[in-house]
Amino acid sequence: RNYASMAQRRLAVLRDHLLLSNPVSFENTANSDAGRKTNNRTISIEEFKSLVGKDIGTSDWLEITQERVNQFADATGDHQWIHVDPERAKAESPFGGPIAHGFLTLSLLPMLMAEVSPSVEGIKMAVNYGSNKVRFISPVPIGSKIRAHLHIQEITEVQGGAQVVVKVTLEREGEKKPVAIAEQISRYFF
Repeated sequence: RNYASMAQRRLAVLRDHLLLSNPVSFENTANSDAGRKTNNRTISIEEFKSLVGKDIGTSDWLEITQERVNQFADATGDHQWIHVDPERAKAESPFGGPIAHGFLTLSLLPMLMAEVSPSVEGIKMAVNYGSNKVRFISPVPIGSKIRAHLHIQEITEVQGGAQVVVKVTLEREGEKKPVAIAEQISRYFF
């Protein structure tokens, strides 16, 4: 097997169909290419630091479709039947039908967070630095809608910029129990 070309194909699928075709933009834009809004408010780093310990908002709802799940399965190689075989999932799954991959829900954070997070003046580059305490608490059935609720936990200075820790709670429409909770870490460079 040619693992390098397999990985390149998977990355291309991920880029073209999931997230990277609509990257988080630090420009002031009212709408992304996919028709989802992004926050068009720009604030200073001092204003941003004043948000520590506060909820900053909730994204719009996003429907999780079978097509999105199938594309994620193609990109990652995770074709487990509970995700990609609706008939078998309806017959055999304890969830009553197919569910989204936990990592698919996690991979949607940049897009959902962009709807809520303000732009910070002077940013030249932002990078995903990782996640803390990720938990997939309840399943996301195909056809359900999820949204992200953001709480700024910490902003610290790092060489050339700032590190931001945001607690993200992913909610499912009509359910009290969250589907996932993660501390998302980003680094902003000025």
